Amino acid sequence: MDWNECIRQGIAKEAVPDFECAAHTTSMAMLRFEFWDRKIDPKFSALKAEAYYEIIKELIFAILYKKCFDCSNHVCLISYLAEHAADFDYEANKIDEIRRVRPDIAYRGFNVSSNYLEQNELEFKWIIGKRKDIGERA
Repeated sequence: MDWNECIRQGIAKEAVPDFECAAHTTSMAMLRFEFWDRKIDPKFSALKAEAYYEIIKELIFAILYKKCFDCSNHVCLISYLAEHAADFDYEANKIDEIRRVRPDIAYRGFNVSSNYLEQNELEFKWIIGKRKDIGERA
């Protein structure tokens, strides 16, 4: 689903910019990142992968709060970035990949392998590190 479809369906709505909420959301996301940005026992790989998605999701919400939008759908969050952040297609696809994995972890007890985390962790960290640049371009 593209961003314009999210607007047409009312999933994403224009809102008053909320810089305070954006700042608090970013602060909490970065606190979570600080907590998880360490070596863990491989048995916790699923929890760390889930945490990376939550951190990225919160950072996207913070961008939307500043850009005068409210959104209730995770697919639309990613669509916003894909449409508004230049040269971000690969990263948007990586975010969508972990978005699809997260419900399996959270609701079905799926356990991602430590290999999955090893193969993707640098990309997740890259996306998190690009948050300011993404917010300015989006």
